[in-house]
Amino acid sequence: MNALQIGTSAIAAGQRGLDLVGQNLANAATPGYHRQAVNFVSRVTGEVYGTGVAVASITRFTAQSVRTAIISNNSAQAAFTTRLDIRRQIERTLRTADGGIADQFNRFFNQIEQLSSRPDDTAVRRPVIAAAGELARQFNSAAGDIDRLRGALSDQIPQAIEQVNEWASRIADLNIRISIREKIGEQANDLRDQRDQLIHDLSQLVDIKTVDQPYGVVNVIAAGAAVVVGEFANRFEVNTDPNGNWLVTPAGSTQPVTFQSGRLGALLQEHNVEIPATRVRLDALAREFVNRVNAIQATGVALTGPLTRTTGTVSALSTTVPLDSAGLPFPIQSGHLTISVTDTSTNTRTSTTIPIDPATQSLQDLATALSSIPGLTATVPSPANTLQIDALPGFVFDFADANADTAGLLPALGINGLFVGSTAAGIRVRPEIVADPNLLAAGTTPQSGDSTNLERLAALRDLPVFGTRTFQGEFADQAAAVGSDVQSLADRQTAQTNLMQALFAQEQSVIGVDMNEELVRLLDFQRMVQSASRYLSVVNSALDEIIDILR
Repeated sequence: MNALQIGTSAIAAGQRGLDLVGQNLANAATPGYHRQAVNFVSRVTGEVYGTGVAVASITRFTAQSVRTAIISNNSAQAAFTTRLDIRRQIERTLRTADGGIADQFNRFFNQIEQLSSRPDDTAVRRPVIAAAGELARQFNSAAGDIDRLRGALSDQIPQAIEQVNEWASRIADLNIRISIREKIGEQANDLRDQRDQLIHDLSQLVDIKTVDQPYGVVNVIAAGAAVVVGEFANRFEVNTDPNGNWLVTPAGSTQPVTFQSGRLGALLQEHNVEIPATRVRLDALAREFVNRVNAIQATGVALTGPLTRTTGTVSALSTTVPLDSAGLPFPIQSGHLTISVTDTSTNTRTSTTIPIDPATQSLQDLATALSSIPGLTATVPSPANTLQIDALPGFVFDFADANADTAGLLPALGINGLFVGSTAAGIRVRPEIVADPNLLAAGTTPQSGDSTNLERLAALRDLPVFGTRTFQGEFADQAAAVGSDVQSLADRQTAQTNLMQALFAQEQSVIGVDMNEELVRLLDFQRMVQSASRYLSVVNSALDEIIDILR
């Protein structure tokens, strides 16, 4: 008689069903959990059929094609989100509101124009110097913010690589555990859930694809490089190149891996490419502005009159190599330098023109040529490697002749400029001019009221320097380019988010736990256990009666 087996198998099967419903309900909110369902078959003992019920298997619901799409798009969404956050920080740095670089450009040129009407008024000169100083500080601030942002990314990239390595190791470990169980015919549904969640998390860091292998093993590939192969996890290393860019390589290899998307891919793209490009463009703007302003300042005459000494603020790498190889911040072209020496006893002014060839002349050659001019001596002090020009007693000098410096030599060597420095992070007003605003060269002669040099400075406001763009136009274009990046990334992120929400909803309709459905199953299994218990009770009573009859 199989009645006892039938009853007990029904109770056991019902209990297994209750356990599984409880598991589903308990993990309804667990990330990565896949709904499971019990599959029953009629129990067979030997050649005897109808001996009860057995649990044949547990179904783990999956939507593999949807999951593949999610993994693929997950990386793109993470990349858009990461880059959008970084670009927005850059956008805030390059603000065009009051007090920003654009505003300070306007203030500087406005102050120059005001001084043009009263060039000999020291009180009006101070706001010009203040405006120049504030413009320099705004460049410093913007460059500093960009550098700090890149530094923050530099900290995050090694951390992201360590996370990739950790998750890869855990996926490989789960591959081992899953294959061991499934090789002996067991199911490893919960382990598969854990591995799928790790793969999901990994896809947010780097662009990956998965390849199914026998016995539940999954290989993971990122950007053409193996991340996990069976039970083995590849490790990645990160190092910097001479330019400070981060390079990711598989352990033991020198071949860089280029991640196309994911958070790590976005961090590398911004750190290695986008932020440096933004910084280079900001530096180019600051450098060209300083170069142009300093060239005008150097070829004018201050209220204090011509010079008795001037010392360059730029150090050459070497005093004996050609000037175009001396590491100077501004390019020197073939041209000439005209210097005028005045004999103060006779008020006789004599101009001398020196040919300049940066491909052949060194800083020492230049000093020698200047020293050959009557009334002057030029030296290159060591170890400063700067050019110093001195007038002999009874003489003064200037560079105020028309087209006096066609080679761009004076700003390149930092001679008598308004600013020092050549990068957005390093420019500032020359300390001597801050201390004495009368050193600002308003004219091209010592005559009171001469504002010809200020007029040249004011003309820089509308001068097309970057193609057809002025200084302000170049900055506005740079800020607009970043703003355009932000808008484009925001649009793409929104579209990607909508796509991901649709994919998640589609997947959850298959793998997600529906509380109402589970409660219905709970009642079904409860009745199954109850019915089997009653069945056994009836069978037991019947057996008792049969035994009594047989007695």
